[in-house]
Amino acid sequence: MLFHSMQTVNQTQTMLRSLLVLASLIFFFGNLSAQKDFYQDYIFSQADSLRGQLRHERTCYDVTYYELNIGIDVSKQFIKGYVDIYFDVLENTRTIQLDLFENMTINEISWYDQPVTYTRVHNAVFVHFPDEMEKGFSSTLRVAYEGYPVKAPNAPWDGGFAWKQDAEGNPWVGVACEGDGASLWWPCKDHLSDEPDSMLINVAVPAGLVCISNGNLRKTNRLNDGYNVFSWFVSYPINSYNVTVNIGKYVHFSDTYIAMDGDSLQCDYYVLPYNLEKAKKHFKQVHDVLRCYEHYFGKYPFWNDGYALVETP
Repeated sequence: MLFHSMQTVNQTQTMLRSLLVLASLIFFFGNLSAQKDFYQDYIFSQADSLRGQLRHERTCYDVTYYELNIGIDVSKQFIKGYVDIYFDVLENTRTIQLDLFENMTINEISWYDQPVTYTRVHNAVFVHFPDEMEKGFSSTLRVAYEGYPVKAPNAPWDGGFAWKQDAEGNPWVGVACEGDGASLWWPCKDHLSDEPDSMLINVAVPAGLVCISNGNLRKTNRLNDGYNVFSWFVSYPINSYNVTVNIGKYVHFSDTYIAMDGDSLQCDYYVLPYNLEKAKKHFKQVHDVLRCYEHYFGKYPFWNDGYALVETP
């Protein structure tokens, strides 16, 4: 009887996997057809090519780590800060390509505390080094920048920032950039082929507001200018477009999911205060969802960074 039950379970799992694959294929080819219609009469521009191509200026280096440090002025809808880009040289080069939307201002690009020259072509930024960097060389580049990032006309379907207010009139901010790319709000190598091994995200927001980002919250520092800095660390490789910020009058609660092997996973939830009780009831389904995915696909893959849900604008 036990053997028969195990056979039935295995057959059920196989059938469910097949159905999931079939559903994925239908979704993929349906989207492919829609994309074909969209691009049938589309004329690709130089900006499109610079965004999508893997030119030598991109393939010559590999980003290993980002440290993003920014302040967000919510009232002005303005960003200012810098990003340190750690990279390994894969091919000899004197020029690399970064990306940042052309409406954002670059204040300086520095290498070993010395400014370097750069050329901007649409949303591409070509950084020119004084000497050729040889294969195997590791280095760090700092890009200081500021500006008013584009606003999302209809987030998350359109890329950009959503500068909203919650039901009580408090600031409520989020960003969507999967389609348009992370470079609409921070300088990076904006291509799917390259992910940093880890990333530190430091965001200063006005006191009284909370900033939720990726990974685990390491610390919060109070500044003297009426801002608080929230430091989040991602310990896994991450696509640049997945880097995000959510700002609001958030409250936090948490629980722990126990995996099939007995391991424990921290689950954190960030919601607006007036939705707290509703969220506590609604998010009870999280454990069942995680257990279902674990059963059919294995453990949650970003275990060390925990699992989080955030209420967004």
